[in-house]
Amino acid sequence: MIPEPYGGKLVENIMNENEKQRVLSDKLPLITTVMEQVYDAEKIAIGAFSPINGFMGSEDYDQVLDKTQLSNGLPWSIPIILTPTDRSINALKAGDEFLLNGLDGEPFVLVKIEEKYNIDKGRFAEMTYGTKDMAHPNVFDLQKWGEVAISGKVKLIKRLSVPAAQYEFTPKETRNIFENRGWKNVAAYQARNPPHMAHEFIQRMTLERDDIDGLFIQPVIGKLKKGDYKPEIIMKAYEIFIKNYYREDRVLLGSLSIAMRYAGPKAVLLYAIMRRNYGCSHYIVGRDQAGVGSYYDPYDGQRVFDRYDIGVKPVKYDEVFYCTKCGMMVSSKVCPHGPEYHIDTSQTKIRKLLVEGKQLPLEILRPEVAKILESGDVINQ
Repeated sequence: MIPEPYGGKLVENIMNENEKQRVLSDKLPLITTVMEQVYDAEKIAIGAFSPINGFMGSEDYDQVLDKTQLSNGLPWSIPIILTPTDRSINALKAGDEFLLNGLDGEPFVLVKIEEKYNIDKGRFAEMTYGTKDMAHPNVFDLQKWGEVAISGKVKLIKRLSVPAAQYEFTPKETRNIFENRGWKNVAAYQARNPPHMAHEFIQRMTLERDDIDGLFIQPVIGKLKKGDYKPEIIMKAYEIFIKNYYREDRVLLGSLSIAMRYAGPKAVLLYAIMRRNYGCSHYIVGRDQAGVGSYYDPYDGQRVFDRYDIGVKPVKYDEVFYCTKCGMMVSSKVCPHGPEYHIDTSQTKIRKLLVEGKQLPLEILRPEVAKILESGDVINQ
């Protein structure tokens, strides 16, 4: 069966037309915050962060940092908080309402303040990312956050304008799609890069399982880091890849516009919770998912499911590589050959070959995908 939403109820805080007209005519304060929290506000409202229905208060915030759980005891790994950068927030108090600016500078959600509390960014970094090192992209971004957190329920006025809007499903929509397709057991595939052959191997192995009806590929394409491919490139690559190499009735492509959390096992847990809300029963975890640099053990993202039960079954895979001796994609579980026979399929190597103008081996990348990546369209800041 399609699993029930995390916590038992799918949040859907979306205004009707009468509410929109009332709110937009009230001349409420318009507040600005950092991009990652703009994305989070929308995901709260559509239910991706269920059972959370607003930005966290101090009790949930402290519980998540200290005990990896909400105040009601439900496992949760990363605080979802609002720390506006707009000084005009200082004049507002509990009970007041304000509008939050979207990516286009127009109001897109209403927030009703329940609590204001101070945060310690150093503590947030240490407890969430395991480091205060400014070389970590998420830790660096904390500099841009405000010092005061605002908790309160969020109501959506309109969806955000994003590059791949046609793929930006709500959890309610994906659940309906799965049900209409007769899928009961759906595996979620988390990505932040275009597909290469190691990704394909893992996806195909998952689709071969008797306990999987369908695969939901949902790349994170919101706020990424410098050097990552732009959202348009990621989705275009997946579009052509799925069209050419997968059965249409077994795979669904979606997108997840949020800020990427490079928090290793804590990010894996959060992303798995979100995919349960989207209707997935299984979650694929490869090597070093949601990692960056050498901050996390490459397989701790798999072990985190042994510590926390979130009602999602992890589908675990070791590192996959192409072995010239075996003549196929393999992992260390089956390949007896040394590293001299292994071809690295990492995005770092792919980008290096593209920059050097060298042809990408078919063992690494499908030609249709390689053609799209040749534009070299990556994030530069």
